[in-house]
Amino acid sequence: MGIINEEIPNYDHYDIEEEARLLRLALAENNLEVDENFFKKIGRGDIVEIYSFPENKQLYCNREFRRLCSYTEQQLRENPFTKLYWRPDEAHHALIERATHVVGHELGAVEWGLPTHEMIESLHPRKRTWEMQMRWIAPCFNVKTHKKEAFVTAHLALCIFEWDEDLD
Repeated sequence: MGIINEEIPNYDHYDIEEEARLLRLALAENNLEVDENFFKKIGRGDIVEIYSFPENKQLYCNREFRRLCSYTEQQLRENPFTKLYWRPDEAHHALIERATHVVGHELGAVEWGLPTHEMIESLHPRKRTWEMQMRWIAPCFNVKTHKKEAFVTAHLALCIFEWDEDLD
């Protein structure tokens, strides 16, 4: 039988100013910039990530992501998130459509506008399941060319289920 998590998350460790500082460093390391308004959107407990576009490979993740995620850095850099995570088809298609729209048409931070949904770590042997609340997304621009090459996202994740033994 699986384990169901009923704990209320504790974000006492979460420092929004430090999150913003680390995100700025990651953007600079990847020669990217984002609308300053995005930094004001980061909320307590948010997972913050940068993904290349259209490859959808992770360029950066914050400490909260690393604290919760089971994947290695190599797995995250080599695989698009569509291979690492399973979502219901409706949520998956809406997420891809929204990211494509934002990178193609937006200039700053906008709400994801997606309903809360479940996501499973596809490669995790215990099929860890998360409840995802997608909050904010913004396109990232190449510092030199000013072309949109990535997107940054802020969202909450709550582990809601995990099998108590490996399924593989």
